[in-house]
Amino acid sequence: VWYSPDQDFGGRQSVFAPFFGVPASTLVTTAQLARMGKANVCCLFHYRDPQTHRYRIVFSPVAEGFPSGDDVQDATLINQLLEAGIREQPAQYMWVHRRFKTRPEGASPVY
Repeated sequence: VWYSPDQDFGGRQSVFAPFFGVPASTLVTTAQLARMGKANVCCLFHYRDPQTHRYRIVFSPVAEGFPSGDDVQDATLINQLLEAGIREQPAQYMWVHRRFKTRPEGASPVY
């Protein structure tokens, strides 16, 4: 199963976890699916090669001890895996996505 865990759907089914050091509304669905299916979880990244115009597919290591049962800890781990993949090719991440549109109570808007 693949889906994009870095989408901000507001407060539904999410917790605040750091994403590049900024609290981000992060879906807990990854942990829920892993728990229900007793599945191992890893991240998949696709990087476009500017010379060949082909894609290279990279899988992260399997997330050890995931899910932990702690939604914030699990969301933080997923964000850390995403950050590692984004750091490989930061220009290829979809920065136009409003990742920080939902803010913790009392926090200033980012946009």
